[in-house]
Amino acid sequence: MLSYQADEPRNPASTMKVLTTWSALKVLGPSWSWNTEAWLRGELEGDVLQGDLVLKGYGDPFLVDETFWQFVRALRTKGIREITGDIIIDGSFFDVPEVDRAAFDNQPTRVYNAQPSALMVNFQSTRFVLSPEVGLDSVKVVVQPPLNELVLDNQLQLVKGRCRREHAKPVILPQKDNRILIKGKFADGCGQRELQRLISFSPGRHAFDAFKSVWNSQGGHLGGGFQAGQVRASDRRFHIHTSRALAEQVRLINKWSNNVMTRQVMLSLGAKQYGAPGTLEKGRLAVMDVLEEQGIPTQGILIENGSGLSRDSRISAAQLGMLLQKIWHDPYMPEMLSSLPLLGQDGTLARRFRKTEQAGRSRLKTGTLNRVTAIAGYMLTRSGKRMVIVMQHNGRRAGSAGRGLQNKVLEWVFEQ
Repeated sequence: MLSYQADEPRNPASTMKVLTTWSALKVLGPSWSWNTEAWLRGELEGDVLQGDLVLKGYGDPFLVDETFWQFVRALRTKGIREITGDIIIDGSFFDVPEVDRAAFDNQPTRVYNAQPSALMVNFQSTRFVLSPEVGLDSVKVVVQPPLNELVLDNQLQLVKGRCRREHAKPVILPQKDNRILIKGKFADGCGQRELQRLISFSPGRHAFDAFKSVWNSQGGHLGGGFQAGQVRASDRRFHIHTSRALAEQVRLINKWSNNVMTRQVMLSLGAKQYGAPGTLEKGRLAVMDVLEEQGIPTQGILIENGSGLSRDSRISAAQLGMLLQKIWHDPYMPEMLSSLPLLGQDGTLARRFRKTEQAGRSRLKTGTLNRVTAIAGYMLTRSGKRMVIVMQHNGRRAGSAGRGLQNKVLEWVFEQ
């Protein structure tokens, strides 16, 4: 119906997640799940493990606090009370190079910059719970998991009044002297608020800190500390936790545009197709294989990490539009379609076209970066026609003019 420079490869931002999540559904299947395992290295004498406990991950993208609590609780329920040795974290299922988390946008503590890990607990984020203590004229800060080797330097200032935006988002900065500085103004009208930030630079150490915190809270005793290592042939598998199914996780990814979950999925896809460990290159190849099998021309497509959090990723609107048409006629279409944000109702589109006739009639993946805005998906028009829509804007005015133009085009297409 309408096309303008559709063959020009552009930065797609998070609409790149359509490629990654669709490829995973096609190769792994909607019911695919991830295991997280606990292995014993030593003898279990009564309720005491005389040795080490090895935790091995296989890339579960959604091993959040509540799920990890259940995993640890299962160890207590199955009879372990005390571990005399260390907790060994095995993240060998992925082989991902270390990167500078500040390299992308100089925001190393923001959760969207989390790096993937085969054993990733709660997106590697540390939770800061802030509560006003009016009688003490201070702000209480509770950190989870606890900062075992770091000191919290709480310089928050409690102010009276309504909870304005600038009062609810204090600055949290890791310091070189093992301090975590938290500063700014926090209004008593804000009540209890929660922030999540990346504090630990070691995914393994973060997983250990989370384990130790939950273990201690459940009455367990740990005699040793943290080690990075791998499962040995002589170790005995003690417990397996199975994740949510891929289809459920794809819905979480695309509705809320979760970057690190997408990266976990692409690495898992690479490991499935080309063998462990999962690497970026294997993941990229696996996604490109799916596109070629679907008959999508791949010339000009550039995949960096699969999430779209990249300055270098490229795909044309025509290529993405062709993929969306292929998806529509695929048996797994319902799983993919239900993962896309519903215009005016949920996910990253909850506030767009609210309380209009268009609300609920489009499922579209959004993408936003500095100088990039994009949207891709499906619309049911007023007359009942199904439309595939892909719009990409790159450049200095992409954020302001680009989104406005998108809205105008969406309004026009809806009337067709």
